[in-house]
Amino acid sequence: MASQNPTTAPSLGMTLGAVYIGATVAAILFGITNLQAVIYYKKYPDDWWVYRYSVAILWAFDALHIALGTHALYHYLIDLFGDYIALDDIVWSFKLQILFNMVIIFGVQVIYTIRIWRLGHHFHRMLPLFVVLCLVVSGGTGIFAVYDSYLISSFLSIHSIKVSIYAVFSMAAISDFVIAFSMCYYLHKSREASAFSSTSKMLLGLMRLVVISGLATSACSLITLITCIALPNSLIFLGIDFILPKLYINSLLAMLNSRKDHRVPTNGRHSVAKVLKFEPQDSGVDNEEVNVSIPMQSFRSLDHGKEGLDFQV
Repeated sequence: MASQNPTTAPSLGMTLGAVYIGATVAAILFGITNLQAVIYYKKYPDDWWVYRYSVAILWAFDALHIALGTHALYHYLIDLFGDYIALDDIVWSFKLQILFNMVIIFGVQVIYTIRIWRLGHHFHRMLPLFVVLCLVVSGGTGIFAVYDSYLISSFLSIHSIKVSIYAVFSMAAISDFVIAFSMCYYLHKSREASAFSSTSKMLLGLMRLVVISGLATSACSLITLITCIALPNSLIFLGIDFILPKLYINSLLAMLNSRKDHRVPTNGRHSVAKVLKFEPQDSGVDNEEVNVSIPMQSFRSLDHGKEGLDFQV
């Protein structure tokens, strides 16, 4: 009696199990995103409108990303429970979450680029132009990857779009590194141009946060790329990819929330001059009091010719 070779079933741990773990970590990070968003709107209700609306839009996209990922996992793990050939078909929600994934990453990079452009206005704009170029290329690879994802109908066919996958994660890592380097460079320049120790300490803290955030997102992109190359027959890289947009949003919110409370924006500009304005106090004496403002020109002589004290962050 001839024995039949059973069809080898794909390893759930290396496929849907990996995606499930990634989605669980992403859900935890989404909770942190909610907390940071609430803190942001409470601390900075009058912040620059670009930041306020961007945070709201990115949060909405992040919520949709979580919802679509949850629907995809429910489809494979519950509706198709026990179906070992379920990976032959990619559910619509999984493809759509890839689109929101790329939009979130690109949106956060745009906000960082805007901040770099505003900082570079006080020095030179060659570096911001290079950052914009990296951003355009990164966005192009993202569109390429989303387009390719809609051309395949099975997870088993992912290897056929490996070029777009390699390109999108490589450019994401490169763009994050360039953005982090550029912001640190301009923050360092602003720190040198400042004659106030409190401002220097604040800028040093921002530089550390930028480095940590840039390294986190770059490392996640590189790990996703490496796992995709080293383990082409698994979905581990998709599980890591679930986490990536959450890291981007949390890094952006952490930077926005790290600013000092006394730095009040004026038409989108954040000026050190606001710190030097003293409001009158009620002394109980029936005298007319007026506001006293110290002109910034009086302090620029302390910096021995350094310019750009009124910088943007």
